[in-house]
Amino acid sequence: MINIWNFEYCGKVKIVDIDGNEFTGEAQEITDESERSDDEKAEDGITILSDGKLIEFYQSDIQSIEKVN
Repeated sequence: MINIWNFEYCGKVKIVDIDGNEFTGEAQEITDESERSDDEKAEDGITILSDGKLIEFYQSDIQSIEKVN
């Protein structure tokens, strides 16, 4: 599994999800699995701001993540 903790507030990132979809945006916060409610998946996630929308990706849904300029 990819270590998303290196990307918290790191600037612009490109994420490719497990379906092959690409998303580019400003990395925001990491949500630790211990902060999740019982109704959510018990897993870390990263949120990015892309096209004016906040999108969260669970760690297991990320095929690749990289910092871009």
